[in-house]
Amino acid sequence: MTEALPPITGITNIDRVVDAIEGIVQWSAANASRLGYFAALYKRITIAIRTAIAEHKFEDGPRMERFDVTFASRYFAALNGHFHPGQFPSPTHSWLVAFNGALLPAPIIVQQMIAGVNAHIDLDLGISAEEIAPGAKLQTLKNDFNTVNAVLASQVNGVLDEIDELSPVLADIYDVLQKNEIDMISDGLKVVRDSAWCFAEKLAMTPKILQPPVIMVHDLEVAQLGTLILHPPGLLANLVQVIASRESRDVVHNISVLNAIAAKPARVGVMAE
Repeated sequence: MTEALPPITGITNIDRVVDAIEGIVQWSAANASRLGYFAALYKRITIAIRTAIAEHKFEDGPRMERFDVTFASRYFAALNGHFHPGQFPSPTHSWLVAFNGALLPAPIIVQQMIAGVNAHIDLDLGISAEEIAPGAKLQTLKNDFNTVNAVLASQVNGVLDEIDELSPVLADIYDVLQKNEIDMISDGLKVVRDSAWCFAEKLAMTPKILQPPVIMVHDLEVAQLGTLILHPPGLLANLVQVIASRESRDVVHNISVLNAIAAKPARVGVMAE
């Protein structure tokens, strides 16, 4: 029987965020849990954001650290509710889809990662942005919000290289696309980021008392997308099966490979407009 992930509480700064994510990665490796795929990716991105804050890439570094803590805390809260029902509030539907998906052997590594990204970016990011800069203050956050996307994009290349090592068919597909997949994924991140910003703007215009039902409806929509990510239809399902046939199914090894580069994220260059 899998040992429950210990509760994650008392996260007050970005260093503790990184430490908590490292704890999730180590727990995932010890329990051969596919939850470690997203956790390793998230660790890499969070370290990159911490570095960008230290290098003054953001207009308001202290606010960005609070943003990061608030954002990550939604992920931790979802895990707490998943592993300790009754002691903590239940996870959102979006996270529940991702967590349940990690129990399935069929989805490939990229699907597991994107299911987590879907829940965390498409739902949690907009909520966190509006919480840090509520109402009319939200627009003051926009430049730094956009800069986060540049940090995300800067990490894509190295992660793809590691996934290529673990998933030869995916590597072959990337070779056919040459470097276009980098642009495709970066553009995809921008679309998701823009969607999250639109949701933050919607919340900013919604009275606090009415926000819970607005969030619930959006959560259900994001959960539906998460289900499609893990259970794609038609030809996509066939492609996933082909990729899976040659992908490493050794969960512990895969987490180790992904975690090896998580501690050394790519340098963040020029910020995106």
